[in-house]
Amino acid sequence: MKNLTDITPMMRQYLEIKAQHPDHLLFYRLGDFYELFFEDAKTAARELDLVLTSRNAGGGTKADMCGVPYHAVAGYIGSLIEKGYSIAICEQTEDPKQAKGLVRREVTKIITPGTLTESGLLDSTSNNYLLSLYDGHGQAAICFVDLSTFDIRLQHFEGEKARQEALEEIHSLRPSEVLLPEAETLKLPFFMTKLPQRYFDTADALGLFHEFLQTRLHTTDLTESAQASLASLMRYIQETQKIGLNARFELKIEQPDRYLMLDHAAITNLELFETLRTKERKGSLIGVIDQTASALGKRQLREWIRRPLRQPELIEERLDRVDQFVSADHLRDDIRQAIARLADIERIIGKLIYGSIQPKELQALRDSLQLIPELNDKLEVIDYPRIEEFCELTDHLSQFLRDDLPATMKDGGFVRPAYHPELAEYVDIVEHGSDRLLAMEAKERSATSIKNLRIKYNRVFGYFFEVTNSQLDLVPEHYIRKQTLTGSERYFTEELKALEDKILNARERQIELEKELYQTFVGELSTRADAILQAAKHLAELDVLTSFAQLAKQERYVRPEISLNSQLLIEDGRHPVVEQVIGTGQFVVNDLLMDDEDRFFIITGPNMGGKSTYLRQVALICLLAHMGCFVPASKAVIPLLDRIFTRVGASDDLAQGQSTFMVEMSELATILSQATDASLVILDEIGRGTSTYDGLSIAWSVVEYLTKRIRPKTLFATHYHELTEIEQSIEGVKNFRIAVRQIGEDLILLRKIVSGRAHQSFGIQAAKLAGLPEEVLIRADEILSQLEATDIVRGRQPVAPSHDIMKEILDIPVDQITPLEALNLLNSLVKKAQDAHHSKA
Repeated sequence: MKNLTDITPMMRQYLEIKAQHPDHLLFYRLGDFYELFFEDAKTAARELDLVLTSRNAGGGTKADMCGVPYHAVAGYIGSLIEKGYSIAICEQTEDPKQAKGLVRREVTKIITPGTLTESGLLDSTSNNYLLSLYDGHGQAAICFVDLSTFDIRLQHFEGEKARQEALEEIHSLRPSEVLLPEAETLKLPFFMTKLPQRYFDTADALGLFHEFLQTRLHTTDLTESAQASLASLMRYIQETQKIGLNARFELKIEQPDRYLMLDHAAITNLELFETLRTKERKGSLIGVIDQTASALGKRQLREWIRRPLRQPELIEERLDRVDQFVSADHLRDDIRQAIARLADIERIIGKLIYGSIQPKELQALRDSLQLIPELNDKLEVIDYPRIEEFCELTDHLSQFLRDDLPATMKDGGFVRPAYHPELAEYVDIVEHGSDRLLAMEAKERSATSIKNLRIKYNRVFGYFFEVTNSQLDLVPEHYIRKQTLTGSERYFTEELKALEDKILNARERQIELEKELYQTFVGELSTRADAILQAAKHLAELDVLTSFAQLAKQERYVRPEISLNSQLLIEDGRHPVVEQVIGTGQFVVNDLLMDDEDRFFIITGPNMGGKSTYLRQVALICLLAHMGCFVPASKAVIPLLDRIFTRVGASDDLAQGQSTFMVEMSELATILSQATDASLVILDEIGRGTSTYDGLSIAWSVVEYLTKRIRPKTLFATHYHELTEIEQSIEGVKNFRIAVRQIGEDLILLRKIVSGRAHQSFGIQAAKLAGLPEEVLIRADEILSQLEATDIVRGRQPVAPSHDIMKEILDIPVDQITPLEALNLLNSLVKKAQDAHHSKA
C-alpha cells in the first residue's frame, strides 16, 4: 500500500496485524462485523459471493473491503476452510466504551482444516485430526490430535520400514491437516502445512514439555522422532489456538502390538468406512453395523473399527458386556433411550477449555451429566462398572443457569437472578423499574399531599417530579428544582436520582455482571474437564457395546470364540453388508476351516459367483471378532491375528501416477514384506494388470513364497486355473471353487464354496447373466471355439518355477526386506519365469 504516512490509525493497525499473518485471511473485528481488506477482501468476496466495496484508508487510498456479521461467521469460515484457506481471527480485546482512542485488537485464534473446533462445522461421527509427521535416522513418528475433543495420540516407528508404516497410518487416519518440515518433499492427498525446522527442534523439547509429559503421560522417555513430532504439534497448537500446554490434552502412546493392524489398502478394500464405488458411508461396514445413539458412540465405533484389539482378555471383556446386553432386552432398550439424549459432551468440554462455550451448551452438558445416575442405577443389575457422577456440579449448573436461555450472550438473560444478590437487584429493576417509579410517585404524593404530583421522563432531564403552580406551596425543602415551565415546576430528589441511575444503567450492568459471573463459573467448571471427559469416554463405550448387542439381536449374530491356537473356523458365515442389501434369509451362507496344516486356499470359479464376497466376509468376520462384536455366522472360532492384508481388484491411482499394475504390485510388496504367520491375507486376483504369462508367473511365485516362507492364513481368488496344480506339490494349499449348475447353455450360480477346482471360467455365461447383447455373446463363443481348437487356451500348461527360481525365493530374507526391494524382486522373478517358459516352449 502506498502513502502509509497518511493512512488512518485503524488501517495502520490492520496492516500491522496483517503483516504478522500474511498467509491467512484476516477477519478483523469492527463492531458487529468481521471485515476483510485489500487482497483478502477480493478473495473472500470471490469465494463467498459477497459484495466487494471500498473504504477510505487515508492518504488518498481506497481499501477494498467486504464483511460478514459476527454472529454468522461460522458458516463463512467453514466454506473458506473447505476451499483450502486458513483464517486469522482478530478480535477487539478491550471494550470500545472503555478504549482511549483506537480499540486494542489482536489475533486470538488461527483456524485451519486441522484446528477447527466449532461443532457446527465438524462431522459429529468422526474425529477431525491435526497430525504431525517427522522421520529420520531410521525412525519415524506421528502425533495427532482432535482439538475439539483434546484426544492426542503419539505413535513411533523404527527400522527400514518406519517411514512407510507411518505413511500407512496417516492414510488410515485421514487427517484434516498434516504438519511437515519445510524441507519435506512428500506429497499427500491431505491439506499440508510446511513448518520451519525450529518447530521440530528437540533441543529444548523435554524442558518445554517436561511437566506436560510427567502429568499426562507419566514419562519423559521419548525417541527423538517422537519428541520432534510432539514438539511441532504442540508449538503449532500454541501458535494457532493461543492456549498453553496445560490444556486438558489426553495424551496416549499407541502400541501397535496391542491391536490388529489395518493398512490403508485393507481399510479401503474392505470398505470399512466408505464404498469403493460411491465413496459414501452407506453400503460400508460402518454404515451397516452402526446402531449407536450418540455422537460420542459414533466416533468411538469408528475408532474401534480402525483399531481392533489383539489382547484376548480385553476382547473377551467386551464380548462379555455385549453378551449381557443381548440377554437383557428391556435393560438394553432403556440404556439406549437414555444415551440417545446425550449431547456431544467431548466437544462441549473442548469449547469449555477454549473459553468459547455458550450458555445453551452448558445447559446441554448439565442435562447430559444428569443422565449418569439414572444409567448407573439401571446398570447395577449386571454389575457394570459405575460411571462417575456429577450431582453437585449439575445442581450448581441448575442454580446458575436460567431455564429459558437466549440464543446469544449479547443481551444477557442467561444467569439465574437468585445466583447473585447484585444481579437480582439489576434484574428486578429492569423488569419492574416502572413499578418502582409508580410506588415512589404514590409515596411522594401521600407524603407531600400534592395530589397531581407525577413522575415523568425525557431524554434531556431524565426522571423528575412535575408539580403544577397551584401546588408549589406544598413542595418540600429537600426537592431540588430542575426546570421551570409556564404552568409547572420540575424537581428531583436524591432518592429519585439514585433510582434513575439504577433504571437507566441496570440493563447494561446486568449484562456486564452476567458475563463476569459466567467467566468465573466457566473457569471453575474447567477444573472438572478431565473427569467429565473420562466419563464421556465411558458413555461412548457403553453406547457402542449396547449397539453391538442390538445389532446381534436384530441380525442374528453370534458370539465368536477367541482362540489362542491357529484354528480359524466359521460356520454359516455371512457378509454383514451384502446380507442387508439382498435381505435377511436370501444370503447363501458359507463355511471356512483353516488350521496349522491347511493355511492357503485357492478359490476358482466364474465371475459374479461370489468369490470376492466370500473373501471379504471372512476378513470382516475376523475384524468384528477382534472388535469385541458378535459376528454374522452360526459359529465362529477366531485366532488372534496381527494384521489383515488385502489385494483386491484392479484400480488405478492416477493421483499418485501409478497404473493398475503398479498399484497391485505395491500392495503385494507390502504384504510380502510385512505379513507374518499370524496374519490374514486376502488376495482377489493377482497379475491381471499385465500379460497372461507375466501375471501367472507372479501369482505362482507369490503362492510359493507365502506358503513356504511366511505361512499366513491366505484366501486367494484367481482365474488362473493353472494355480490349482500347486495343491499337489505344496502342503497346506487347498483348492476350493464356486459351485455352479449348468442347464443347457444357461448357468446357475449357486454361490456356495465347495472343495475342488473349477475346470472352466464360464466367462461367456457370466457375460450373458450380465446382459451383454446376443450378437456379442455368439461371436465370443465362436472365437473361444477357434482358440480351443488351436490349443491356445486349453493347451497351455502350468509352468512350474525352475529350481533356480525356487532357490532364490527360499533365500529371500523376509524379515529384512523392504517394500521397494520386494517389488524389485518380484519383477526379477517374473523375468526369470518368462525366460524359463520361453526356453521350454
